[in-house]
Amino acid sequence: MILNEQSGYFHQVEGWTLNCATIGAVLADLSLKSRVDTDEETIFLLDSTKTGDDALDLCLAEIASNPSPQEPRYWIERLSVHSEDIIDITLNHLVHLEIMTHHEGGFYTTNHCDWYAELLQYPNSETVGKYINSRIQRVVFTDSIPDPRDSLIIGLLNACDVTNLIFDELGEEQEQRIELICKIEKINRVISTTVKQVAVAPTLQHSPITKPIPKIPLTSVILNRHLWDRNLPALFANLAERYGPVFQMGLPFQKPRIFLAGPTANHWVRRNSRRFMTSGNYFREMEMLCGANNLLPSMDGAEHFRMRKLMVKVYSNANFYERLDDMLQLTRQFMVDQKWQEGSELEVQRDTRLLTNFQMFKVLLSTDAQDLFEDLVKWNERALLCYVADFLPKFMAHTPVMNRRFRRYAELARRIEQNHLPIQRTDVVRELADELIALHNSDPQFIPEQNLLFMLAATPVFQSIYLGDMLGFILFEMARHPDVAARVREEANQIFSDGDPSKDEFTPDQFDVSRRFIMECLRLYPIIGVSLRNVANSCIVENHSLPLREKIYIVQSAAHYMSDCFAEPFKFDIDRYLAPRNEHNDPGYAPYGLDAHKCAGRAWMHLHLTVTMLLMAYYFEFEPLPKNYRLKIEPFPALSVTRKLRLRIGRQLHEFPA
Repeated sequence: MILNEQSGYFHQVEGWTLNCATIGAVLADLSLKSRVDTDEETIFLLDSTKTGDDALDLCLAEIASNPSPQEPRYWIERLSVHSEDIIDITLNHLVHLEIMTHHEGGFYTTNHCDWYAELLQYPNSETVGKYINSRIQRVVFTDSIPDPRDSLIIGLLNACDVTNLIFDELGEEQEQRIELICKIEKINRVISTTVKQVAVAPTLQHSPITKPIPKIPLTSVILNRHLWDRNLPALFANLAERYGPVFQMGLPFQKPRIFLAGPTANHWVRRNSRRFMTSGNYFREMEMLCGANNLLPSMDGAEHFRMRKLMVKVYSNANFYERLDDMLQLTRQFMVDQKWQEGSELEVQRDTRLLTNFQMFKVLLSTDAQDLFEDLVKWNERALLCYVADFLPKFMAHTPVMNRRFRRYAELARRIEQNHLPIQRTDVVRELADELIALHNSDPQFIPEQNLLFMLAATPVFQSIYLGDMLGFILFEMARHPDVAARVREEANQIFSDGDPSKDEFTPDQFDVSRRFIMECLRLYPIIGVSLRNVANSCIVENHSLPLREKIYIVQSAAHYMSDCFAEPFKFDIDRYLAPRNEHNDPGYAPYGLDAHKCAGRAWMHLHLTVTMLLMAYYFEFEPLPKNYRLKIEPFPALSVTRKLRLRIGRQLHEFPA
């Protein structure tokens, strides 16, 4: 009932209130299943037999451990510590039953569900959410006698004070009707009234006494060996272990910055970021610089969900498999054009970025941008350092050279538009450009022309940089760990021994080692190491109050180097992702971000890197120059190998097809 399907998330209910309502719902269900009963003052145990529902049995076991009658307030407050687990169990169960769908980034929608429609005898043209909503609306807006379950739902909604958000045109008559429904049955009267009282004035839930956010002395940073290695995730892991998940530090002559880091912070962000933080403000100046407004990084709410669904569709596994042949051919073409052969030396940062740019622009925009790419990369890096990270003064993004580089975007946008005239796009696989242009034409207010031009040109440039930099780390680790690279090569030989696989033949079980190799590279060198958010509503993290409107640096990748999450975190170990270890099944593993803005293209990205790495392993063996080279990392604006990294192709293992 509290799911807002337009935004893909739930109407905001204050955390403690939602906890109380969740336990109220559990007690109501236990009562309907005759496990507990109530009089006007107490709840008492009737039957401790398990129900088979994990969420209910979790609370039933605790009630059974103290079977003496207790007032409802006691159990609602005592069991509230389980509310987040109960919500997770319930949502997962609804997804498993196909009543709801979980979308990337923590969004949900309800589905058309044939078996549920047949069970409850309602038109299967409706989603489950629409059916339940109309059922409850009927009870509120007519004189029909409510089912006990419906009256309990209405009572809990009323206790959460969200009825005005859910019921349109709620008048005085309907408000009186809701109050009457809440009093009809004893169980509803007791539970809904108690939830409302506890939510307003809890006796067991004390407001935490906030502590000042620890300020890290500059010497603790300067003397940290990870700073000199330029390994920022490892640096922040060390700081989080020493100072806790919330701390602040500042550079000379700058205001201190607040950081969240470590698994505890990751857990909080994943659950609470949407309620307390926004993503728009930190990117606003960058948008103005580009002449755009309300791009994807700064969207929140329903607009963000709508744009995200488009991006997930474009970057889906299915879309990638449709372009598998193109990806294989483009990768080989680049290697041939760049004369990759035995004895060749690669400038890793430059070559991997050019490769991914060549792949992305050809596959997603049917356009060649190789001649513009270097200028666009340099402008992007400078703009991010000036306008997002605030590490350089803003005038440095407006020098004559930078202005000339920025004009390259307009040139690139014209190329893309010329390659996407309607007559050219018949009977072809739809690309990113096709979807964005179609959305602009159908809803020019949602994607105005000023946004469209920048999105067409800039989105794949950013993606090419991030993918290229990740590929650079992958190449280095292949050269540094020839034993593991040999396992990847074995998979590549099996896949390509009889020619290129079809999309039906290229299945995940064929590249399991490659998948885990990439996962480990993403852990050690996360593409999205830090997320920036602004505090929109007062919130407390680990007893530290975050100031309103403050820019917060969420270093979700710090957990990648903490032994609480990963055994021997500095060791390259692709087997940590196998059962029973499964070290990635934890909020500590967060290479794509954590909250609603989690990378929407990660499915495509993983397959893109897999295909490229397998082809490289099939054709070449790599070795670092010099052989004892110690990796240096370029940390800003995102992690990448430095321009100095060189690799030599030691052997070419197969000839390219004619």
